[in-house]
Amino acid sequence: LLTFIRVAENEPNLVSLALGTDLTTLGLNLTSPDTLCGSFTSPFVDGPTRPQDIDFAVPEEYNTNNLIRDKLAPIKLHRYGEDLLFYLYYHSSGDLLQLAAAAELYQRDWRYHKEQRIWLTRAVGLDSPLTVKNTLYETGRYYVFDVQTWRKAIHDMHIEYDQLEDTPHLPKSYQLQQHQG
Repeated sequence: LLTFIRVAENEPNLVSLALGTDLTTLGLNLTSPDTLCGSFTSPFVDGPTRPQDIDFAVPEEYNTNNLIRDKLAPIKLHRYGEDLLFYLYYHSSGDLLQLAAAAELYQRDWRYHKEQRIWLTRAVGLDSPLTVKNTLYETGRYYVFDVQTWRKAIHDMHIEYDQLEDTPHLPKSYQLQQHQG
C-alpha cells in the first residue's frame, strides 16, 4: 500500500488506471435516461446482445425480406429429422421458427415438460410399456432429449399431464403459407 501511495504522488495517470477513471471525464453522461451502449446487456453475460434484441433503425435497402418473401419456397418442417427440429427449437428462441419446430415435434408425439424443461416421448416398442396410465398422469419409459449431449436418452418417469405444455398454435398466416407451397 505504501508503494502505491508513493506512486500516486508522482504519477497521477498511473493511479487513475489502478483505481479506475471517472467516466464523466470521458464524455459519458451517467445521469442520462438513455442506455450507455445498445449492445451491452450485463457484465454477467458472456457475449453481446443478439441483433434481434437491439432496437435500431435499419435502412430500407437492407430490408430484403419484403422483396423476396413471396419468391422463397416455404419451409416444410415435416421433411426434416428430429435433430434439425431440436436445433431450430433451441437456436431460434422467441422466433416463429421456434414455435413451428415445437408444433412439428408435437405432431411427432414429443411433449415439452414445463417444469423440467425437457422434451420427451413414449419409448414405444421397448420392453417396458406404460406401467400406469389414468386421466391425471402416466408412468413408464420415455425418450428424453438431452440438450447437453444432443441425443435421446431412455428414462423411467412419472409424468403428470398438467406439467406438459399444451399444443403449440401457429398463426394462421404461417399455416396458410405452409399449405400453399
